[in-house]
Amino acid sequence: MNKKINKQADTIAACATAAGSSGLALIRVSGPNTAMIAKKIIGPVPKPMRAKYSNFLSPDRSIIDSGIALYFKGPRSYTGENTLELTCHGGSAVVDQILQALIEYGARLAGPGEFTKRAFLNDKMDLTQAEAVVDLIESSSAATARAAKRSLDGVFSTKILNLSTLLSEIRVSVEASLDFPEEDIKETGQQDGLTFKMNETKDIFSTLLRQTRLACRVREGVVVVLTGKPNVGKSTLMNTLCGHERAIVSESPGTTRDTLDEDILVDGYKVRLIDTAGIREPENTIEKEGVNRAIKAAQNADIVINVVDGSTSQTTKKKNKTNDIVALNKNDLTENAPGRVENEANMFRLSALTGEGVDELLNHISNYFNQELLAEETLTARRRHLSALKEANKHFLEAEVKISAGRTTDLVAEDLLQAQNSLSEITGEFTSEDLLEKIFNEFCIGK
Repeated sequence: MNKKINKQADTIAACATAAGSSGLALIRVSGPNTAMIAKKIIGPVPKPMRAKYSNFLSPDRSIIDSGIALYFKGPRSYTGENTLELTCHGGSAVVDQILQALIEYGARLAGPGEFTKRAFLNDKMDLTQAEAVVDLIESSSAATARAAKRSLDGVFSTKILNLSTLLSEIRVSVEASLDFPEEDIKETGQQDGLTFKMNETKDIFSTLLRQTRLACRVREGVVVVLTGKPNVGKSTLMNTLCGHERAIVSESPGTTRDTLDEDILVDGYKVRLIDTAGIREPENTIEKEGVNRAIKAAQNADIVINVVDGSTSQTTKKKNKTNDIVALNKNDLTENAPGRVENEANMFRLSALTGEGVDELLNHISNYFNQELLAEETLTARRRHLSALKEANKHFLEAEVKISAGRTTDLVAEDLLQAQNSLSEITGEFTSEDLLEKIFNEFCIGK
């Protein structure tokens, strides 16, 4: 779908602040009839971007409320259309009356995300920036809010645009060889320039893929999985890290049958903490499924905390991945000092029961963010962005193979075009209506 042909013709209205009683509420109107509706509800339309204190009038000319009116003339508005913002008292009865008046004056209630969708359709922002609006609203920490704001400001979009521009330049070189087959690219020296651009583009793809994966983690949360044998204290550690009793704790083996997850904040970043069933030889079908889910969760985790009974002499020190952590639990039953084990970077003595040594474990996890995330230009991104970027990279690599073999054919140009089209799906230059509906339905009404 070419977004430029999908313009809106009606005028919409909605409350942009949360439902319920509050000191103030903001009601937004946008569309071609905004000025006419403004005259009916507030009288003379104020100058653009100049606040006006006004009565808000019902169709029978009675005063519903008084407050501040702001008028924005398109395209200098959030949506790119004529827009009116009314700040009134936040009681639900007042808000409902004003909305009803706006409907009677010719507006309709906006759907979820419809204001931002119009901003996208009117070229006020691209699709990645529109999605960043949701990420900013839903941010659970200052760190994720900063990352979302960077994406909203167009940092991610600019990276995609620059990559697409490079692909265009390569296409020009390739298509020139098709238009002028008598010119030998290798003999004219164009091959060297083409090779340089291909290598440059390949490096950019690699960097952007890494940054996008990290950006997805920022948005979704780093997955930390607690695993280990039964009765080593995984569920107790889960509760301690969460700050409340999320998991049932029992001395009976197999109490935890399924994975339990909870979002926590570590150093301002979201962590998806997952407690799993104890790893042992299952005694029945249900327990077998729990063990299988535990193994699968550990395989898909960013960090695995292997919890073991540190009070026994048979302490396991097995680590499968670089980021894996060994937590020697039940340290309160030993004479050992809590904290990181000497000469072991990823091994900690702690007591999930008393909390000793847990802060050192959390500090270690926070270092993961500092080293892996903060070292990069932190953004927010979505799985669809990563999938489209992978698809674009696949087409580019197919073109690279053909060029390396000296086959500057129309097939190469087609591969490069497909790579560009995949990038265009990220920014929404070309996208389906179904995808747009899915994305904007995630928004709250009024945004």
